[in-house]
Amino acid sequence: MSDRKIGLTIFLLKDKKLGAFEDELIGPLRELAIPVSEPLDGFFIPLPAANDAAPVWVAPVGSLLAQPIGTDMEAKAPGGLLVLRHSGRTFVVTFGHAWQKLDDSWLERDFGLRVALNVIPRKELVEIRAEQVFAKWHLASERAPRASSVEEFGVDFDRDLVAVLEGVPSISPSLGKTIRGSTSLKVTLPISALVNVFDIALDRFGSADYKKDWPEMDNISPLKDEETIYLLEEQLGIDLSDANARSKIAMFTPSQRKGEMFIADSYVYGRLGKNPASSPYLTMEGWINSLSRSGLVPSLEVAKQSRVHAFDDSGGTPRDVSVFDCFGYEYSDGTRVYVLSSGAWYEVSIDFVQNVTDSIARVSLPPFALTAWNGAHSEGEYNKVCSENHGFLNCDAKNIFFGGGRSQLEFCDMLDPNTKTLMFAKIVSKSSGMSHLTEQVRRTAQLLFSADGAYRQKLIKLFATHYPQFDTTWLQTRPRNGDWNFCMVSLGKRADELPFFAKCGLSRTCKELAEQGHTVSYIDV
Repeated sequence: MSDRKIGLTIFLLKDKKLGAFEDELIGPLRELAIPVSEPLDGFFIPLPAANDAAPVWVAPVGSLLAQPIGTDMEAKAPGGLLVLRHSGRTFVVTFGHAWQKLDDSWLERDFGLRVALNVIPRKELVEIRAEQVFAKWHLASERAPRASSVEEFGVDFDRDLVAVLEGVPSISPSLGKTIRGSTSLKVTLPISALVNVFDIALDRFGSADYKKDWPEMDNISPLKDEETIYLLEEQLGIDLSDANARSKIAMFTPSQRKGEMFIADSYVYGRLGKNPASSPYLTMEGWINSLSRSGLVPSLEVAKQSRVHAFDDSGGTPRDVSVFDCFGYEYSDGTRVYVLSSGAWYEVSIDFVQNVTDSIARVSLPPFALTAWNGAHSEGEYNKVCSENHGFLNCDAKNIFFGGGRSQLEFCDMLDPNTKTLMFAKIVSKSSGMSHLTEQVRRTAQLLFSADGAYRQKLIKLFATHYPQFDTTWLQTRPRNGDWNFCMVSLGKRADELPFFAKCGLSRTCKELAEQGHTVSYIDV
């Protein structure tokens, strides 16, 4: 076998999906299969392309085979599938573009990530990629110039689904200098080390040792119970058929599938014609409009069959995914909380749900009652009415130009000089509404209590313009943490009615501000 180090991308197949893998992928390619040499058990399927030079992995793979690769592998983008059976499980090692041939449903979704968690100490992390399921369901990727502690990264484990983890496997150093875990496990080793990698990977995949060093990772974990998944997808289908319920389903590019990063620049819904109409955004409305042109209505079956073609800024070959894979969806049965993200279902641990619920229950009410929201007023209209009823200063939409460029910041929505309370009011029917609310509170706390007084000087000018009688001498120096009460006001939703990840945002913000010495309160109206 070759001792040259090459990149090895390893997937683990689900035992229950071996039949589908064999029938749908291997069967049509069986005539290309080349058996591997003993003592290995398996075969290699080459996937050639146009003429150029053979990639570095061709010779090492050839060293495993019982006979030469007959197909021309001198290609611009050749690929290959090395299928090996070991210790009762089936691994697929992919080369080049071949990983795209694997259906997500065939794969152990958290295989590489679980192995990585069990061999990478939290202080030896190089890169982390996450899907943020709280707020706008966006993707975040951070890479350190050297191995660093996870605390130096911006991941929040009560909000983010960690999709990719890369670091130094010092707990199992034979895996190489660094490894990357997602659905796949990526190592850089001689191909002769595969059996050793398989042994370690199976042992670590089945281990719970990671809980000692990564206890937060079990806050949100892959859901594996097929019956529960079936019931959840039935509920998703019901919500898809209801125009009002559809508003809680987000759409985003599942760009971290199998750990492969992809940044979409535009999208085409449905059939990809010669001159397709593209959109810069991926939205539920865009998909529904494309269905209407074909006389279809949204349903679970249609979502799984409908295609979205995502193009990067080069405009080259698109990433083809199902609409279902693009859904971001949260559902709770009152006890358990479930999340659909990038085509996979996750469940939130009951302990984590309870901790968040208890944390919110401990948040104090403000020292006054507020006008009830009538359900029709906008946030601006409510702030105006409430301020007039209670004698507050209405600071809504009175923005300050502060920071780089022409950034406009809103200080707060309402201010009560008597109780020294700053109020921030939002309609929080979605997690995104709570995200906007908590970010405004954080930003105000950071700037108002900063050692740099530039922001406070801007506030003095704002009050001089809109409320010249208001005493601003307190803004001449840095206030003490705790001098003012930060009150978050939810219009129309009680705390126990909020989407779970909106509760997470509220709980986290209250905790952070309290740890900084601030007074925090919350009220729903």
